[in-house]
Amino acid sequence: MRPRHLHAAALALLIIAGLLPGAALGQGAADDGFADRAFRQVWAGADAAVAAGGAGRSWTWGELPGERRYERYDDSPGASRLVQYFDKARMEVSDPAGDRRSPWFVTCGLLVVELISGRAQVGAAAFVPRPPANIPVAGDPADNPGAPTYAMLAPLAAIDGGGRASPRLGQRVSATFGPAGLGDDPALAGDETTITSYDDVTGRNVPRVFQRFMQAQRPATDPLFAFGRPITEAYWARARVAGREVPVLFQAFERRLLTYNPANPAPWQVEMGNVGQHYLSWRHGHALRYARPAPAEPISVRETTVSIPTYDLAPALRPTRPGDPIFPYDRLDRAQVGPLQPRDYTAVVVENRFLTLTFLPELGGRLLQAVDRASGRPIFYQNPVVKPSPFGQRGWWLGVGGLEWAAPTEEHGYLENLPWWQSVSRAADAVTVANATTERQTGLTIIGSVTLRADEARFAVRMLAQNPTDAAQPLQMWTNASLSPAGDNQVGPGMRFVVPSDRMIVHATQDGALPGARGWISWPSEGGRDLSAPASWTGYLGAFAPAPVPFLAAYDVLADSGAAVIHGPGTVGGKIFGFSQSFERSLYTDDGSAYVELWSGAQPTFWDYPPLESGGTRAIETSWLPLWGLGRLAVATSDGALGTLRRDDGGLTVTLATPRVVPSATVTVSLDGREVFRSAALALRPDQPLAIELPPGAGGRVRVEAAGLRLEAAGE
Repeated sequence: MRPRHLHAAALALLIIAGLLPGAALGQGAADDGFADRAFRQVWAGADAAVAAGGAGRSWTWGELPGERRYERYDDSPGASRLVQYFDKARMEVSDPAGDRRSPWFVTCGLLVVELISGRAQVGAAAFVPRPPANIPVAGDPADNPGAPTYAMLAPLAAIDGGGRASPRLGQRVSATFGPAGLGDDPALAGDETTITSYDDVTGRNVPRVFQRFMQAQRPATDPLFAFGRPITEAYWARARVAGREVPVLFQAFERRLLTYNPANPAPWQVEMGNVGQHYLSWRHGHALRYARPAPAEPISVRETTVSIPTYDLAPALRPTRPGDPIFPYDRLDRAQVGPLQPRDYTAVVVENRFLTLTFLPELGGRLLQAVDRASGRPIFYQNPVVKPSPFGQRGWWLGVGGLEWAAPTEEHGYLENLPWWQSVSRAADAVTVANATTERQTGLTIIGSVTLRADEARFAVRMLAQNPTDAAQPLQMWTNASLSPAGDNQVGPGMRFVVPSDRMIVHATQDGALPGARGWISWPSEGGRDLSAPASWTGYLGAFAPAPVPFLAAYDVLADSGAAVIHGPGTVGGKIFGFSQSFERSLYTDDGSAYVELWSGAQPTFWDYPPLESGGTRAIETSWLPLWGLGRLAVATSDGALGTLRRDDGGLTVTLATPRVVPSATVTVSLDGREVFRSAALALRPDQPLAIELPPGAGGRVRVEAAGLRLEAAGE
């Protein structure tokens, strides 16, 4: 399906042909996500056969490598060590200069001990106290009330040499444990639960089913290396698995937790608990994310339909006459808007390893959504209904969400509700989706294009105006994105605008404590309030950066996610907008959802109308980066972003995110010009932001350098 053709379609095609950018600098072959080749070797020895389908058992580590970071470890060089998380555990290199041939060059932390005891290890004999983990040891991670948690196991665990049990070789396990405490169910004591081993060091009995599983790891994996010693007896628990409550036998070891579910198929009856997932959530407060494997097709394009309930505008549209400021565009009689009804819109979807972009040519040629595939998070706000709101110069506007093209006037322009002509252009490693229309008041051709390159977690945006008329035409030209940084279609208390400016100019506000239109405010702090947080506002606020800024961002510090728009050639205007919590959201949606806006313009403010001369063109270029895992976003460029966060132990965590794969990079961190950290050579990847934990007391101006990238910010 094609939206209406343009009288300037031939001209548009010529312009679109030149939209694809040149090849990305420094693009390298993708790695497989392992932080160190030694980690890959350990994983392959245990799980390569499982991945190939020939092992006949469950995973020892997990299917994919996950988050890697430099965690505080006082006895390692730079007081931090390289670690990588997997579903079932964590690998570590504490001494990078050690003997790589040693079976203990890579270690596996005592994560279960830490989860139960509430002591996070940060050195050979150094610990940071935390509340023990209130996370179910088996079954579903949520809505699992019958399962014991790690915290509940503390009275039963043999930690620091206490609480030994007597040998019970030959006996069967019938003991139960859960929120109600200890119990006994002889019906559960099958042959597989017969105790066949006793650990003399910790004083714990191990049933046959677990002993057999651990011994089956040999010779590739030493059970002491992978599991450690048992620290609890084996117990039956009533755990909810895939929503159904079943009896599960579990036992805690120093490094792992084993479960036995007799209802599973034989190869999967014994499994490792997801200790790596649990520990990462406990220590760092977020879910484990994985290195995305390279797809068979580096970049793909498909056409589909998107169904959005839509209010019927046809009976409410009123043609205008010459003399009306918005002629020849329609007015809207809101009282005549028809009922909500299902409607399918043609959509074009472009996807690479890291991003999925969805375009709606029928609704202003907008980029409706961009999804970060590593986190599964949608970047933009997406209204669940298409509903007219009383905003904008036309007197009404469709706040559909996503990224829209605003022209030829201030606010949202006149074009977001109309069908645009669309073209998809492919190069060897990139796809450009270009949407074009003829603006009816001025005769200008407006083209909005988005380019996605293979293997990059960023996309380039270009908005171009061409004047084919014989007279100069006034022009406002902006891209406007609606965002919900946490990916939940809401604006939460953690939402922060990031604008690298110390002052802003008010466009409009309902906040009575702030000056009105064209008034100046200090940024981000004004009158003792942090205005970067919409939660501090008492009414809506729109504000312009008084001078060109290199980027704008919306980041939720509680959800630890957001996005940044990087301003490139031609982009001189930057604006933020958001509502207060008391705003009546039914004016634009039906479900109470909320958004903030980031505007990037060809002119500084809505009060500037620089004319576009006859035969002339004007363009603005930006890049968009989805961001997460940064703590607090400090600075962003088209090549990367830097986050800083002060930890509870007094240390500073610095996180580097890159939008492309850099196969081998050495990352350095300097504070006030003095280098304090240097990484091993490792691949930087968009799906694995690299967090570096500096020790307590570290502070000052932060500079991070890697592979030609240099980012600087004030320390927390």
